[in-house]
Formats: sequence, structure tokens, C-alpha cells
Amino acid sequence: MFMTALSVVPEAPPATSGRPRPLTAGRLRLPAEPRTAGRRDGLTAHLRATVDTQLRVLLAEQVTAGQVDEPESVHQMRVAARRLRVVLRMDRGGFGPQAGWLRDELSWLGSLLGEVRDLDVLCERLAANATTLPEVDLIAFGEVLAALLARRSAAADTLVAELARPRFRSLLRKLAVEAVAPADPADDYLPSADDLLAQPLRRLRRQLTVVAGAPSDEQWHDLRIRVKRVRYAAELAGRLAGRKQRAGLAVLVGQAKAVQEVLGAFNDTVVAEHRLRQLDDLSPAGW
Repeated sequence: MFMTALSVVPEAPPATSGRPRPLTAGRLRLPAEPRTAGRRDGLTAHLRATVDTQLRVLLAEQVTAGQVDEPESVHQMRVAARRLRVVLRMDRGGFGPQAGWLRDELSWLGSLLGEVRDLDVLCERLAANATTLPEVDLIAFGEVLAALLARRSAAADTLVAELARPRFRSLLRKLAVEAVAPADPADDYLPSADDLLAQPLRRLRRQLTVVAGAPSDEQWHDLRIRVKRVRYAAELAGRLAGRKQRAGLAVLVGQAKAVQEVLGAFNDTVVAEHRLRQLDDLSPAGW
């Protein structure tokens, strides 16, 4: 039902001759195979390998991002942008002053993607719930869904336009520079799992103290972010750890995913309420 409803909204416009061709791994001179790092490699080598992997996700999914029949492209790009920001936070100077700029630009990209993704999730959720509505309510529901789909279409148009502009292309190019940068012989820092997890866990515990009181929706959202950062740090630590320690880290990753899902469902409800209230505020007579 969701895809049927979306089909009545114009798709984000396809690329035209006036638009530059999307950048590809080949045009950015990335190797045919993604960069890898082994247990004996330093931290920066592992972080650069992650940059390479996530950059390739952005390159692959940008082609269909915004299209109504490819909602997963926006989701995958958003996850890649988040992972890249976490990697750049874990850097200990190996990326140099460029790291701050990259984080800021990835935050900008994440906002564009989030606007489309949030509306995709909301429209899909509402369309599923509509199957239980009595017939008398379907007309009003259709008006609400149509308004949300129009906003989704506008957000997708904005996203597609921005992905063709120099700002996004510059971000891709600079990520590619970091992905292929040669290993620094001086980069021999090989952190333990405790080293990698210390700061994310400390910040998570601090946020748990915050939500133990009477937390706001934003504070719950912040908790979800802290959980994600613990998960990503544990995944990286698992690539550096021995077999016995990897098992424990895999459990931690699984636990973090489970908490993410619960907090994600809560956040989807908060976003739904916010979006629906926006529609009510814009309606002259209310819904």
C-alpha cells in the first residue's frame, strides 16, 4: 500500500544532460577491491579501511537515492554517513585537520538523507496501520498521507539536487583521498578493546544517568546515538581482538543492536507525532 501511495507522487527527477555524471570508484581512482587491514595494522589503517568501505556505499547508492521504489538507498547512505562520522571521531590525529571538516560535511549529508528517510518510515508505518481503519476514516487518512507524501517528494527533490552539486562531490573526493592515503610507518598504535570502548562506554553511562530521571524525547534520542557509537566501537574492536575476546565483543554488538531497535521504534513514534502536529498546524481548519 505504501508503494502504491508513493507512486502517485512524482519521482525525484532523473539525471539530465545538464547534470554531472555521478562520481564512481573508478573516477575517484579507488582500487578495484576495498582496502583491508589486519590485526597487526595500526588504528589509522583500520579507520581508513572503514572509510573506503563506507565511501563505496555512498557511491553505489547515490544513483538511486530519492527514488520512490528504492527507499533502501537513502537508508544505506544515511548509515554509511553515520559510520564515517564515528570513524572520524575515533581518529587520533591520523587524518589530520581534515577530520573536522569531513565530520561537518557528513552531518550536513545526514540531515538531507534523514529528512527523506524519516518520511519514508512514517508513510510506510501509517500505510500499514491504515489496513485496520474503518472505511469511514479512509478519506481523512488519505488526505494526511497525501500531505506527507508531498513533503517526502519535496525532500527527495532537494536531496537529488544536492547530490549533483559540488558540495557533495567535494565530500566524496576528500573521502577518497583519505581512503587511499598510504600507511604511515609511524602509525603503530594498536589499541585494545578497552581502549576503543572506554570513551563510548563512559558517554553511554553518563547518558543513562540522564534518562534515569524524567528524560525528554531528545535525551532518549541522544541515548540511542550513544548506543550506536558503542556498537561501532565494539565492531572495530572485534576486528583487532583475539578469538576469545571477539566472542564477548560480538555479544556486546548484539545487545547494542537490540537496544537500538527499541529506541529506534520509540524515536519513530516521536517523529510521527511531530510530523502529524506540523500538518495540523498548517491546516486552516485542523484535521
